[in-house]
Amino acid sequence: MRISFLFAMGLLAACACSKNTNQPASHQVTMQDYSFNPESLNISVGDTVTWVNDGATSHTTTSGTVGAPDGNWDSGTMAPGARYQHVFPAAGNFRYYCSFHATTNGMVGVIAVH
Repeated sequence: MRISFLFAMGLLAACACSKNTNQPASHQVTMQDYSFNPESLNISVGDTVTWVNDGATSHTTTSGTVGAPDGNWDSGTMAPGARYQHVFPAAGNFRYYCSFHATTNGMVGVIAVH
């Protein structure tokens, strides 16, 4: 009887340990000095990215490439101190840019979702 009880307890412990405990994570990208930091970010499906304008000028985070927004997200104008969040529900490489500073300052980034 003791052996079957210990065996059952071991099975319960194994089941508890094998559960998928991956929870969506949060990541932050800062906007400052006409750049995104980090410029590229690797995340998992379901994770959230928060862009924070830590600079002294307004910026945007607009998905797509310069002159060709793809409509996945657009923060609109973000004044200094503003925050914008986006959840990434699917895998892929998502390019984005600041609509004010991409052309003149090269303010672009990419989120790689795995």
